[in-house]
Amino acid sequence: MKSPKGLRGRYFSLAAIMAFSSATTLCAQTQSYVDNNDALTQKEKKESLKEEEEKTLALVEAPAVVVSKKIKINEVDAPFASEIYTKKEIQRSHSQDIYEFLNTQTSVFTTPASGNIFAQKIDLRGFGIEDGYQNVVLTLNGRRLNNIDMSPQLLSTISMDSIKQIEILKGSGSVEYGDGASAGVINILTEDFEGVTLKGYAGSNELLFGSVGAGIKEKNFSLSAYLEDYSNGGQKQIATDGQRDESDNTNKGFNTTFSPIDALTLNLGKSFTKVDAFYANALTLNEYKTDPNTIPAPSWGSPYGHQKYDTEVLTYGTNYKLSEQFTLDVQGSSEDKISQYVGGTKYTYDNDAQNVKLSYKQGGLKALAGVQNGDVKRQTNTTTMTTKDNTALFAKTDYAFGDSTFSLGARAEKVEYSYEKGAVFLEKKKHLSAYDIGYNYKLDRLSSVFINYNTSFQAPDVDRFFDAFSNTFNGFIEPMEAKTLNVGYSYLGYPNKFKISAFYSKIDNEIYYDNTIGFWGANSNLDETEKMGFELYDKYNLLHNLYISGNYAFVDTKILKEGDGSFNGREIPGVSKHNIKLSLGYNPDYRTFLTLSQNFKSKAYATSDFDGNFGKMDSFNTTDFSATYKYKKYELFAKINNIFDVKNAYFADSGSLGVYPVSYERNFMLGFKAKF
Repeated sequence: MKSPKGLRGRYFSLAAIMAFSSATTLCAQTQSYVDNNDALTQKEKKESLKEEEEKTLALVEAPAVVVSKKIKINEVDAPFASEIYTKKEIQRSHSQDIYEFLNTQTSVFTTPASGNIFAQKIDLRGFGIEDGYQNVVLTLNGRRLNNIDMSPQLLSTISMDSIKQIEILKGSGSVEYGDGASAGVINILTEDFEGVTLKGYAGSNELLFGSVGAGIKEKNFSLSAYLEDYSNGGQKQIATDGQRDESDNTNKGFNTTFSPIDALTLNLGKSFTKVDAFYANALTLNEYKTDPNTIPAPSWGSPYGHQKYDTEVLTYGTNYKLSEQFTLDVQGSSEDKISQYVGGTKYTYDNDAQNVKLSYKQGGLKALAGVQNGDVKRQTNTTTMTTKDNTALFAKTDYAFGDSTFSLGARAEKVEYSYEKGAVFLEKKKHLSAYDIGYNYKLDRLSSVFINYNTSFQAPDVDRFFDAFSNTFNGFIEPMEAKTLNVGYSYLGYPNKFKISAFYSKIDNEIYYDNTIGFWGANSNLDETEKMGFELYDKYNLLHNLYISGNYAFVDTKILKEGDGSFNGREIPGVSKHNIKLSLGYNPDYRTFLTLSQNFKSKAYATSDFDGNFGKMDSFNTTDFSATYKYKKYELFAKINNIFDVKNAYFADSGSLGVYPVSYERNFMLGFKAKF
């Protein structure tokens, strides 16, 4: 297929904008700062200088990689591949939700699952946009967000203003997180509100958002609460009755901590989420090319999808410092969730999890041992009960000596399944294991090299493991096992921050959906596959108020062996070889921050298109611009997404080609934020 029209011209336009901005900055720098400094009060000057000093120090001193509070290690010492994003970077992106941030600022790619913007699919390191989300573990403050079935992780429940840090651990993390951590782990860490924070924005397609967060922090006590509401009138009409792909999302919750003595901390939190989303059926390729706003035809008698979520999550725990060397941490959570397809299936979930770990720290030695348990139950329309229970033991140690850091870890996990429907009762167990070994050598204070070898696994989810039509186990399915080698180099200094890593993964029994089996198709395994590639990140400060950053990932996938050999040598569908994220950031004065960003993903086969019948689909391409102005405790911001109005879509093969338009038109938003 032809490349998207005007692609070369758009890249030339972006390059011209970047070059013009740099030239303007160099010419106007001296006069701009003279004018600004004349206008500042002495107090504002001191605050500005202090802010710049802290900013420079923050760039030089590498942030900590907080592995869900298991073993903390400085980024430059990490014996594994990682990406770390701070609170300032997250807030300056003005992303509407975590999906937008991951998709535009990191090496991760996300897209709505069949159009549902609140439950998006995630691809990392070549596992594909169809099933990649099941090969990466997502956690919120250590609480696992992966589901028992084929539902993607629901990240829209997370308040963007509460996020303190996002960590992406690539090709590692299976010892700490177990089932599903083959591509890696995404840790989302939040912090309590302090004072009062107000935020609101409005934009295209009747977009409205409002939130308030408030909290108090004392020496031994903190209490924080938030409320936020999001609504969108929809980009297009999705049925002849006038229905649009509108959506609503409400989040609220509180968290409290109490330290009766210095060595003991107790925590308790509760959150509530309600989601109501309408989303369109697929278009044909001709309909998409003619007009992405075409009203799609009904699918299986339904004119569109309408899904409601209602979740409640209780979190609780304690952290007790037994001595200078030993710390005991106990955390638990209980989630009740209802997912209702209006006019169709209703799913009720109960998810209880407990995590206990004992940590030891003495000199250069850090070690921990832990127990994790997760019991998940899904009931379908009160007639079918399905469970998946994971219980694991793990141990990990990091030892630093001189300029070297050595890590070693192992995990044993038992997965128990059960299925009950009327008089039918089935149960089965699986025993799986993982280990990780890594080495980091520090070349100097700011740079290092590392090598890491990791084994991981993915136990089938209940939708794949049980055949709902025949009430039997799916005999095609085996757990997936992966072996991954990572090597890399990091320089975390100022004015340049640079990272490069390369990887090779050999995978047995990669799980996928084969639509050629029987009438309905079936979930099955690819006997042997491989993935290899490299990732490059660079942020260079051209001036103290002007930077350019880039995130590039190359991945090559191949099916080595599959069944009768008909797929041998082919690429994994839904995987783009080239993923590029570029950003240009500029402070014309200390109150104003401007960002121009580019997101490009090369052509790939449609998901499930293993025989390549449809050829490679269009690439993904969007350019965004944001502006922020801060004055004391107030902030105004504006953002334009998809400046050049490029058409983009998610392509799926389900016997015939289905096209789901995403990010296919220009849109904007304007908002404010205040903190007291």
